[in-house]
Amino acid sequence: MNYQQLIVLLPCHSLEDFPTHHEGDDAAGLLAAWTALWHPALIAHAGKMPSWHRADAPPENVTNRLIVVPGISQSQLPTGFLQRAESESACLIHSEQDRKRIVEIALARLETPIPSTVEPWAADFLALGYCFLQVELLTRKLRYSSNLDEIHFQNQVVAAAVAVMAGQADEARSRLAASFDILAMERDHYYPGEAYLLDVTMLAPSMLGERLQDQLGKPAPCNLLVSGEMLDRIVHDEPRTLELLQSALREDRVGLIGGEYGERRGALLSCETLLAQLRQGLAHYQQVLGRCPKVYGRQRFGLTPLLPQILTKLGFDAALHASFEEGVVPEGSQGKVRWEGCDGTPLTAIARLPLDAAKPQTFLNLGVKLGESMDMDHIATVCLAHWPGTPSPWYEDLRRISGYCSALGKFITMEEYFRTTDYPVHQDRFGYDQYRSPYLKQAVAGNQPDPISTVVRYWRRRAAAEAAQSLATLAALATGKEVRIPKDKVNAAVREPLDLLTDTDLRDELAEAAELDAAAAATLQWSLQRFAEALPRAAAAAECGCLITNPHSFVRRVGLEVHGLAGLPAEARPVYSASAAGMRRRQPNGRTEGPSMDPASADGATTQLVVDVPPMGFAWVTPGPPADPPKKAAATLAGECVLQNEFFEARIDPATGGLRAIHEYNARRNRLSQQLAFRFGEPRGARRGNDDAEFERPYSVMVAEAVETTIATETLGEIVARGRLLDRKGRQLAEYRQTYRLWRGSRVLLLDVDLQPEQSCTSDPWNCYYGVRFAWANEAADLYRSANLTRQTVKGKRIEAPLYVEIDDAGTRTAILTGGLPFHRRYGLRMLDTLLVVSGERCRRFQLGIGVEVKNPLHEALHLITPPPALAQLASPPQPASSGWLFHIDARNVAATHWEAIIEAGRAVGVRARLLETQGRQAKVGWQCFRSVTTARKVNFQGDTLSECQIDNGTIQLQLTAHEWAEVEARW
Repeated sequence: MNYQQLIVLLPCHSLEDFPTHHEGDDAAGLLAAWTALWHPALIAHAGKMPSWHRADAPPENVTNRLIVVPGISQSQLPTGFLQRAESESACLIHSEQDRKRIVEIALARLETPIPSTVEPWAADFLALGYCFLQVELLTRKLRYSSNLDEIHFQNQVVAAAVAVMAGQADEARSRLAASFDILAMERDHYYPGEAYLLDVTMLAPSMLGERLQDQLGKPAPCNLLVSGEMLDRIVHDEPRTLELLQSALREDRVGLIGGEYGERRGALLSCETLLAQLRQGLAHYQQVLGRCPKVYGRQRFGLTPLLPQILTKLGFDAALHASFEEGVVPEGSQGKVRWEGCDGTPLTAIARLPLDAAKPQTFLNLGVKLGESMDMDHIATVCLAHWPGTPSPWYEDLRRISGYCSALGKFITMEEYFRTTDYPVHQDRFGYDQYRSPYLKQAVAGNQPDPISTVVRYWRRRAAAEAAQSLATLAALATGKEVRIPKDKVNAAVREPLDLLTDTDLRDELAEAAELDAAAAATLQWSLQRFAEALPRAAAAAECGCLITNPHSFVRRVGLEVHGLAGLPAEARPVYSASAAGMRRRQPNGRTEGPSMDPASADGATTQLVVDVPPMGFAWVTPGPPADPPKKAAATLAGECVLQNEFFEARIDPATGGLRAIHEYNARRNRLSQQLAFRFGEPRGARRGNDDAEFERPYSVMVAEAVETTIATETLGEIVARGRLLDRKGRQLAEYRQTYRLWRGSRVLLLDVDLQPEQSCTSDPWNCYYGVRFAWANEAADLYRSANLTRQTVKGKRIEAPLYVEIDDAGTRTAILTGGLPFHRRYGLRMLDTLLVVSGERCRRFQLGIGVEVKNPLHEALHLITPPPALAQLASPPQPASSGWLFHIDARNVAATHWEAIIEAGRAVGVRARLLETQGRQAKVGWQCFRSVTTARKVNFQGDTLSECQIDNGTIQLQLTAHEWAEVEARW
């Protein structure tokens, strides 16, 4: 059969309503039907290019016609058309989704043989058919009518096909190129600017071999999204892939996207961990590839508004603002924008989620997407993501089209794109609440152990490691020389503080890290001893005392129990309060709290102390002279179901064992109530997202069996509640023990929860869990949370805040200190659940706090997860005073996140610190040092000078914008 016409039947009335909305097999079948007819052998035999008809109005004359009917068009065919077409000698192909199969059927009906030289040209002709369709759709998307000279275009196409059949390669190449040029000129008629196609190739451990090697060997530009860990796998497992990658990078055929060594759960972590991951990753890229990525990107969810300033200070030029897994990442107003971080630092970014190049609907709808970008974006850009190799035949068509013309865009590397295209004029600022992570759901679905407490342990481990580093820095600066662990003493238990910090930041927080926890405790003790040795001592007799240190940049009021002290210290600075507590108190784990003066005194007297410890400093506490007994007994901090100090009062409900009320004395209104609860899951028939029927949701009942006062002194009060959680029918779900503690002089009520669940949780962690329920009175109260150590507003229902959630009721502020517990869910406008136990969680003991009018909740939150490093000593007292600081920062909203001595030739010549504005307001900072500073400068995270700091009477002066994170170097 010699075909007289090539026809595809479409389910539309014109190309104006071409069905670009189809997905999956329907989209694949439609594309296959359209493009298969553009095979050069078919066009040459028909003498004309393919045409289309409405499926509900097919041509009357079908004799010797090749008619392809996509599956989605078959239902619109007139009744009996299929039978008529077969009886009238038409070649009818219907319901086929594979383009290769359609071509095979069509070619098999031709009478004349097809030369073997035709096949190499077939893919280019099929790509031409796809290009023609998308240019026509693009024209209509941009509200233009077609300006294409179809006769001239058809003549070129047919001439090219005839030349192919005749074996005239040069003529075929010329005519085919002319056909593509005509389509490019048609597009230039209404959009003369350049459009760009960005290929993003993601990597997985199973895809680093032949498929990736094949892609790296092709000349077409692509961009490789690769982390430092994935690069490590390539180095060790695929040396051939590494060679090809290095070659492609040298030839600028491959763009590099990445940055971090490991893609961890960035929104839950400290800003220091984000920086450490990036620094380690960049060092690894440089070592393996001889270059670092200039475009940041990651495959896992983990973008945060803190990143733009970090990336800028590390030398990145741009970012791919997208996530390739579950979770919500906000899209920009343009494809290419200036991504403004929480401090105002802008970073050029692609702010639209790449299209999935493995899905046929992406290519069916490509003209529409490209038209939207041309219509709305400053720079027309379409980003396509896929795994290594060719993800679909339509993607290969697009690659071939770009080799002939840029009618549908030009493939380009990310580096060239950001270097050569115009600087974006649109600036987008995304808040933390616009990013919704999948972390908890993923952990539970993946059966990962301890999806909650792994984050708690990470924060406690990191706090201990950072405290060890700070104390080691103070020891080095106090002695003027480098402080290092002797090589014969280094082991798995005691590590160099900086090495310990690096291991903590690079270790996946989901991994088991018991040895790292032990190393953190041992290294902190080693650093504490080195600092104690570095302090100048008075020329006096040794005395039994307790050295309490503060590795933070803010004053800490520390409550602790010291064992074996010979007498009570006098209540004079730095001691705020002191009481004798009788016998030494043992904890449920068998250990005791606080330092001991003598190991043999395990059952000796316990002294309760409240001590004010200066920032980055110490306090030395010794027994005072014997005092006369007071004429009137001092008031204790605990009564019957009541804890109270000079700032507030907390009442415990004897029926439930929960917190009934907490309030200050000048305002009797209840600030906050608390209970433990089990949530059974989403009730049947409940609509998701409907929080109006708050009290109808299925929660357990908290029933107390005993509420008893266990400590009642003028320094410390403690109440322990024991009981059960029951369902509505009285069946036991869990046993609990909840301990309330309040120190004199403290604005924080401490909660220690011991929970023993009997009812297991389902696999839906956001709806079925054991948790702490908090409730407050005012529905109009604003909520804030911690995120990367900064204070951020809360608008959503699912909250991730590992350090604190603050309730601001018209200036009355109450902070829930979460102790590392990261996941919370808000119900209604005045209730919050902090998740304790979900499916897979093994931890049963949790620590929280409730802060009343604390000036900066971050300080108290860090205090909660960092027990005060204290050392019992028989030594001379420090001089010149019993307490002192080495560094002081006068802005309360600025916290130092890291300290490090500057060592040159074994001598300490200065200090390096990273300062973070935590409250979201501009700060004028005065930083005082214990030694005279000669020079100070603000540097980026590569060590390059950004600005010189003014030194006024020995105080370093610098300005920080809201949420700015700055590194400052000071030299003596």
